[in-house]
Amino acid sequence: MTCLSLACASLMPLVATATEPEINFYGSLRVQLEKTGHTESTDFKDAASRIGVEGRHQLDESLAAFARYEVALDLDEREVGDERQGYVGLTGDFGTLMAGRYWSAFYNAVGYAGDQLWWDSAPAYYSLDGDFRIGDSIMYTSPDVNGLQLSVLAQFDDDSNDDEVEQSQYTATYQASDSLRLAVGYINDDNDSVGIAAYYTGEGFYINGAYIDKDNAGKGADLIGGIRADKNLYTLALSTLEDESGAGNDFDAVTLGYQYDLHPKVKLWVEAMAWDGVLYGNEDSHTINIGMNYDF
Repeated sequence: MTCLSLACASLMPLVATATEPEINFYGSLRVQLEKTGHTESTDFKDAASRIGVEGRHQLDESLAAFARYEVALDLDEREVGDERQGYVGLTGDFGTLMAGRYWSAFYNAVGYAGDQLWWDSAPAYYSLDGDFRIGDSIMYTSPDVNGLQLSVLAQFDDDSNDDEVEQSQYTATYQASDSLRLAVGYINDDNDSVGIAAYYTGEGFYINGAYIDKDNAGKGADLIGGIRADKNLYTLALSTLEDESGAGNDFDAVTLGYQYDLHPKVKLWVEAMAWDGVLYGNEDSHTINIGMNYDF
């Protein structure tokens, strides 16, 4: 009883200043028509739809708890897919601590640079890093100190009985100016990866680039730029991959994209991609995608 009384007393200031939790249900429904050169067919497809719920609870002036659970939807097959994200966390003056499944530290720093299209995003990054969302893990992100922010992630092997760390990730981002952000990342696992990225935003345009080198797999780069004119966004992306696995999956790819903002929550888009070499198992081909997104 004494211990319980002391614990309750220690929480009194926290309870007195806590606010009601904020709960938000959200979703992004995405469909597309895809015409592919290697299959010579046109198909209706889901374009990575998802729904989720997120919450945030301000515990006191300097500490908040948050959580998110998100699953994939397949509007083509009319079924609920796998878990995309599921995590809990705390954020405050000390930084942010998360546990569960979420976009990895390496993706946030490096992969996101080229992942700016709706479907044909960052083919070099996605060819080299198949674990862009990491589960069974904890991740810490430091506070922003003069533009510098660090992240550390550790993924644990739930099939092992000795609490073995399956992989670890270390990233740093630096906001050099209002327009320029630089990032570097490292993945320590069976095939170590290093990556660098740069983000530049100007008046009405942006240019991002990322380079990744993965041991025994290959090295590649994604470069993407966009120009916005009112409700229109015009995008050009270039990608290249040098395969070092022995499978001969080198490629060079180019993507043209156009997006029209019919409404802040409704977007129409078209993307045309062509490549020389082997991309996602298909050689010397092209795709054309016409899609629509509704976000809520």
